[in-house]
Amino acid sequence: MPDMELLELTPSQLETFDFARGFGMSTIGSDAIQKTVEDLKACLGSALIIGGLAVIHHGYERYTNDVDILYAHADGSILKRLSAKFKCVQKAKNGWHKLAHRKTGVRLELIPEGDLTTYGFIPGPHFFGSDNGFLPLWGLIWLKLVSRRAKDQADVVELAKIRMNDVLAARSKLPDELLDCFDELIATAKREIENDPNNGPAEAE
Repeated sequence: MPDMELLELTPSQLETFDFARGFGMSTIGSDAIQKTVEDLKACLGSALIIGGLAVIHHGYERYTNDVDILYAHADGSILKRLSAKFKCVQKAKNGWHKLAHRKTGVRLELIPEGDLTTYGFIPGPHFFGSDNGFLPLWGLIWLKLVSRRAKDQADVVELAKIRMNDVLAARSKLPDELLDCFDELIATAKREIENDPNNGPAEAE
């Protein structure tokens, strides 16, 4: 798997954070997230960025207040590798560790492979493969459906509205137990596209 040195955020994606702050939202700025991601490149090694940053990477430019990492649970040295740039806030026996970037304070959550959630299993980073250091789109949809929080379902809907064909192509890679929820979210996305007044025919001048 490619390592994290390929990881980068575009200027447009970074501007999302400053845009949110400009409207008074309590979120991290672009400088802080950029510094945090840069330090991840140097010390994380083989793992994947998931969560809000992966959503941004795949086209839905929303803000987030932390960085989520999917890692192999058997990787016993990950905390040691991160310790120079990140301080441990909470070390959990189940591998769901919480850290903070020493310079910026940006929160970092380490999520181990192998957990069985209410809605399904969390595979490891080698199962999904890497999209320049991010979880690929189909893997991101998988984890969103496994989590199934309201904001995770909303992410799938928004990504489908932006990249419908790519999101539909992910269906064949999902386990059967996630397909009903996936289909419901796709139906929601299609309804919202159809009912969006901005998608109607242009008015004659």
